[in-house]
Amino acid sequence: MRVIMAMLYDGLKSCVLCQKGAAYNKHIYVDDVCFSKKSKIPTDVSYVFIDWSDFNQAAYVNIPSERLILATRSETVAKETLPPCALIIHSATSLSQLFEMCRDVMRNYFKWGDELLSLVMNNGDIHQIVACAHSLLTNPIMILDNSMKVLAFTKEDAMDDEVWRLTVEKGYADLDAHSSLVLKRALSLLNENDCAYNHPMHGDSLASAKNVIINGNRVAIISLMQKNHSISDGDFSCLCYFGELLALYYKTHNYHNHLTDNRLEMIIIDILAGRFKNDAELSARIRNVNWLPKNNFYILTLRSQHTFLNTTQLKKICDSVVKFISHACAVIFDDNIVVLINHDHLESIPAQESNLMKKFLDKNHLSAGISNCENSISEIARLYRQSLIAIDMGNYLGLNENFFTFKEHRVNSMLYAFINLGDVENYFNPCIKQLLEYDTKKNAALLATLVSYLDNNSKQLKTANELFIQRGTLVYRLKKIEELCSIDLTDSDVIFDLQLSIRIFKLMNKDAVLH
Repeated sequence: MRVIMAMLYDGLKSCVLCQKGAAYNKHIYVDDVCFSKKSKIPTDVSYVFIDWSDFNQAAYVNIPSERLILATRSETVAKETLPPCALIIHSATSLSQLFEMCRDVMRNYFKWGDELLSLVMNNGDIHQIVACAHSLLTNPIMILDNSMKVLAFTKEDAMDDEVWRLTVEKGYADLDAHSSLVLKRALSLLNENDCAYNHPMHGDSLASAKNVIINGNRVAIISLMQKNHSISDGDFSCLCYFGELLALYYKTHNYHNHLTDNRLEMIIIDILAGRFKNDAELSARIRNVNWLPKNNFYILTLRSQHTFLNTTQLKKICDSVVKFISHACAVIFDDNIVVLINHDHLESIPAQESNLMKKFLDKNHLSAGISNCENSISEIARLYRQSLIAIDMGNYLGLNENFFTFKEHRVNSMLYAFINLGDVENYFNPCIKQLLEYDTKKNAALLATLVSYLDNNSKQLKTANELFIQRGTLVYRLKKIEELCSIDLTDSDVIFDLQLSIRIFKLMNKDAVLH
């Protein structure tokens, strides 16, 4: 890092009586200091050069007078008698002592900057980085992403402020409608000037803020609270350096999760990960993003069929999907593309969009599953699981498709979960095994006949037509089944038992052809 005049002024005034001179410029870089006793200035005044020339010693020869730090032993020396200078120091110390004092101040800043940089480059924990920043700034620090979610804060230096306390406890800034308007004005000021005061997420407390920018996008906001001492120009310069290092940190830590335009996306990810304690917290977060949910929620999940997709590829798919699916918001979660669809329509995806999506899935070798509908965003974690089940069942059954609905596979998914418990054959109706053995021994088709009969709701004519046999032949087979299995095919309980057993049997033997 580089020290500027404002930082040097802050450091010196804590040691000696120091005032800003007529030529004070807080933005001047102070790369080094040196001193000289050769001067045309009155003998009771000595001076220290400020070197802003990156250690170019030749610059000392013709250094302009406005770059001087003047040291005098008496406060009675009138400022008007001094040449234009940056700082005026009233001290009884010797010039060499003042010189060392300046060097110590600068070394302190350099050491702090090096420690911060070392933590960032060595992938230090974000809380360690904040603690290091706090060691010099000394005022409380809080870092928030653009959904006002707290990324880190100084735990050892808390604010006696109700809003700060609630923000820390909940993990995000809970803003009511009025505060949201104040926040927008503060963020607008922050975009223009890179600093803002009276931050709304901290109640009435004074704060200075800094954007953390990557590739022109804000990924986070650093808020430096005024508690232990007033926030000076030097403090803000250090805050700016801290912001630059945080940008470097987040550039290597998946900064897409913190971009300005993804506040809703971050809420969706937090819901999927189960990070909300109750609906009240979720409602407060939604108010922060100024989003008005519609009545119906669906989750569409896309997954690669064969190859592993990296983050960049997943992001491209996200961007493409939301272009042809209306009312959609896409996120990356557990290496899947998860799309929240929210509208007031009865169907999840209109036919035209569904056709476009199927072509997109084919082109990119993807599978997709769509959930049922719910009326609350808090249910989307369950909807996400439904969409995954739809994909898993479609793939398990080997269907020649790439788009599956949970509605179609809901019953199969329940039975499949039962199958995974093991030892399922013990729960089959004995008729299944008896008919299998009979068909194998006699080269018959009684089990296939029973399956078709049950699939056609016990309608004999429809079943006979499907099997391409006479109705009388069907009646004979059904009586044979009743005799072999000692069952009554007019008993509704028997019918349900057989339907359930056959459904599970077909799932377990999905490649078998029964009719």
